[in-house]
Amino acid sequence: MKRQAEIQNWRFQPIDKQAAVPAYLQITAAIKEVLRTRALPPGSPLPPERVLCDQFGVSRMTMREANDLLEREGYIERHAGRGTFVALRRILKRQQEMRSFSEEMLARGAQPSSTLLSFRTVHPSSASGEFFGLPQSEWVYEIQRVRLSDDVPIAFEMIQLPCFLCKGLDHFNLTDHSLYRILEEHYGLQLGYCIEEISASRPNRLHKRLLQLPPSAAVLIVKRKTYTTNDTPVEFGLTAYRGDLYTASVRSLRTKKDQGLDMKGAPAKPE
Repeated sequence: MKRQAEIQNWRFQPIDKQAAVPAYLQITAAIKEVLRTRALPPGSPLPPERVLCDQFGVSRMTMREANDLLEREGYIERHAGRGTFVALRRILKRQQEMRSFSEEMLARGAQPSSTLLSFRTVHPSSASGEFFGLPQSEWVYEIQRVRLSDDVPIAFEMIQLPCFLCKGLDHFNLTDHSLYRILEEHYGLQLGYCIEEISASRPNRLHKRLLQLPPSAAVLIVKRKTYTTNDTPVEFGLTAYRGDLYTASVRSLRTKKDQGLDMKGAPAKPE
């Protein structure tokens, strides 16, 4: 309760109206600094808009412009009739980076952990069998885990791996250790790249229960196909991420081929 009351008692300095930086950007920078340095937990209330207007010395329109930006960037949440609150921190997944869940959380300053739901040997699913090039009579390891960040459930993960690539994998502790690190350090598999397909979906009952989803939250489904550096298929996975806590960022490049198209997408005629 003490932390939640801090921002209510915090007084912001009036903005510099002579500065080249627009007023709303000065306001967002000041609020971000408080959120960063005070480590306020999600759900902490911000002072009412009228109070912030008085402190910053700005109009309601300018204050709303600042709040709009803060909300778009995921720093705050506004609820009609209730007020403005510190938002849940979203985890940003950058598609140009290939990392395990544990590596991704550690890189963002969070503490990863897992709850192992099942580890069994099964025949491959039709999708994973096709990916691995295995007949239905072969065997794969199937692992189901709930992945947590700072003890908050973020994702439900189901992966399959060919048994012949990593015999005895079931002897390792996958609750506290990174699967990718085990594959690389103990089995000598040089993981090279992955291909991911991302789609939004409504959560099923299992997702709602395991991820403690709020009523209106969706899930982000990521289908991952992982290869070694010599193009050997090694992992097939389906992961459901909490849509309210996880964001995917894709980096796209414009190529010369794209620049050679006209407004309708047809090859441009030389002038």
